[in-house]
Amino acid sequence: MEGELTPDTQAILLLCGAFGRREASVAPLGATEYHTLALWLHAQQMRPGDLLHPDAVSRLQTMPDAPISLERLLALLARGGALALALESWSNKGVWVISRSDPDYPQRLRARLGRLAPPVLYGAGNRRLLGRGGLAIVGSRNSTEAALAFTRNIACRCAKQGIQVISGAARGVDSEAMQAALNADGAVVGVLADSLLKASVSGRYRQALRNGNLALVTAYDPEAGFTVGNAMGRNKYIYALSDYGLVVSASSGEGGTWSGAVENLKKRWVPLFVWLSNEAPPANQRLREMGALPLGEEWLSSHASVHNLFAELLGAPVSALPPQADEAITDHSDTIEFQKGIGNASVDEHSVHETNSSSAQATLELMPADANGAAPAVDLFPIVWPHLEQALRTVQTERELAECCGIEPQQARAWLQRAVREGLAVKLTRPTRYVIASPENRRRSFGSRSSAHS
Repeated sequence: MEGELTPDTQAILLLCGAFGRREASVAPLGATEYHTLALWLHAQQMRPGDLLHPDAVSRLQTMPDAPISLERLLALLARGGALALALESWSNKGVWVISRSDPDYPQRLRARLGRLAPPVLYGAGNRRLLGRGGLAIVGSRNSTEAALAFTRNIACRCAKQGIQVISGAARGVDSEAMQAALNADGAVVGVLADSLLKASVSGRYRQALRNGNLALVTAYDPEAGFTVGNAMGRNKYIYALSDYGLVVSASSGEGGTWSGAVENLKKRWVPLFVWLSNEAPPANQRLREMGALPLGEEWLSSHASVHNLFAELLGAPVSALPPQADEAITDHSDTIEFQKGIGNASVDEHSVHETNSSSAQATLELMPADANGAAPAVDLFPIVWPHLEQALRTVQTERELAECCGIEPQQARAWLQRAVREGLAVKLTRPTRYVIASPENRRRSFGSRSSAHS
């Protein structure tokens, strides 16, 4: 185990950990249950670690309206012996644990998943890779050789260009993507649905784990076997840890790849690309019709830089895209991800107890004040437009856009009207809806505005 667990993490493990099959008499808390408890503890001016204090029982008995029954809390907190055995077993096999109270918990998960962010992550290898983003490459277990060849090609190119690969480590596309990136000395995050303990000592991953360019991570018990539920549930973690997603092959209406892609399109965690070619399965075209961006071998071959290719397909300047992996290991990436997650981010035990205003204060200090000492008004539209633009790649009503971005309908209407005025979006009628303008219209609009100001 890397370092000593904090009291908060110990408490969260007791509340949410499964510890293999050693302790099955009481159900651990799920992510939503824990999130609710964390908010309640904050309202009581308590941290999770306070539950380990000798007087915690008497204190809890005097507190009204606890979201979890006192009997269940006490039973979970009494599992110290099972926890100690589990920690020894995990540590011997190189497995580490981080919780939502730890500063190195991935900010992307907090910002994008909110209350669904897993309370505990178990992992092996270089945990810093969890904060670097990258390209999520996913696909069916049973894929054609053409699909696997495309997977290896783009994974290898990402690795050589400093773009981290994130995948699910399952047979087929996932494993091919991870192995191709590792063979090219790239950085890889494998998000497992089961058997982390076995994977952490597998000869397949041993050298990459030692070299520090691989992290294996799971939100589930490191000793858990395969279940369909866990395999489906981990898909959101793959997308939430990335900057972009790529579906290489899917089966229409079924399977984890399909459900994960549809969920990402609905929640808009990251832009989603889909492989299209004459040999791609029909489900890939369906994903394109639902809003995924097409990506084919010809596009990949015609661009030396994968980063620039993404910029072109997204219609955004390269400077507006997430930094490549080596640049992303900075404290700034956390700030960026929280801004991108406005509307989805939720208060948790780390943020409610340890947030400080230094970053916000530093930003305000950089803004020139007016004669009365007040900060000037800030035009937020250029800041929020990239996120609105991504949402408007599919047709949206005002209310749908408001719900997607976590803003009031009136604010959504105002920004949509401005986007239409500036030629960035098109208004449809019967019923009233909006969609992003074509690239040609946007170029004409920007050109006319430029000449008007010249």
